[in-house]
Amino acid sequence: MERGRPRVFDKQQALDAALGVFWRNGYQAASLTELTRAMGISKPSLYAAFGNKEQLFLSALQRYVERQIVRHAEVLAAEPDLRRALRAFLRSVAGMLTAPDLPGGCMVVNSAVACDTTALPPGVAAAITATVNQSSVALLMVRLQSELQQRKLPVGTPVTQLAEYFATLMSGMAVMAKVGATRESLFNTIEQALCSLPETGD
Repeated sequence: MERGRPRVFDKQQALDAALGVFWRNGYQAASLTELTRAMGISKPSLYAAFGNKEQLFLSALQRYVERQIVRHAEVLAAEPDLRRALRAFLRSVAGMLTAPDLPGGCMVVNSAVACDTTALPPGVAAAITATVNQSSVALLMVRLQSELQQRKLPVGTPVTQLAEYFATLMSGMAVMAKVGATRESLFNTIEQALCSLPETGD
């Protein structure tokens, strides 16, 4: 029995190329023609290796989480002091959003704001929502709740509202970075936002 021809492309490199296209354009504006051109493969090869466009996006999104979002989470966890931790975390995000060697902005936000999210495939919309929650709201909630339980935040501090506030700030920074905001301007915005944080305890 004749063996099929082996793939002549590096699957991981092709996925990274697709990630760049989705990051720049969002889900809907990323055409299969642009994706296959960037990946250096044919449409049949894309289908064989990754499935359809939706499945390719989900794989690229997971790659984005592993390469970018996990790093920000590690920064937040590494600093014991809450104010310094949030500053480092938000600056890490801002650095990614404005890095000259990256597509600009946030892959998740770009996909969410590029179109009516109701027009997205349900699996894509659900993955975007889950990623936003895991990378911002839920992540911040865990840290803020821990600070509250350790009495490092005043009793009654509205940690849910604080987490949502900083998550909204991150989304706003992503949009501003996409239209040309500099890292320095985002750093200034972060400093202003940190003024909303209650003073920590001893």
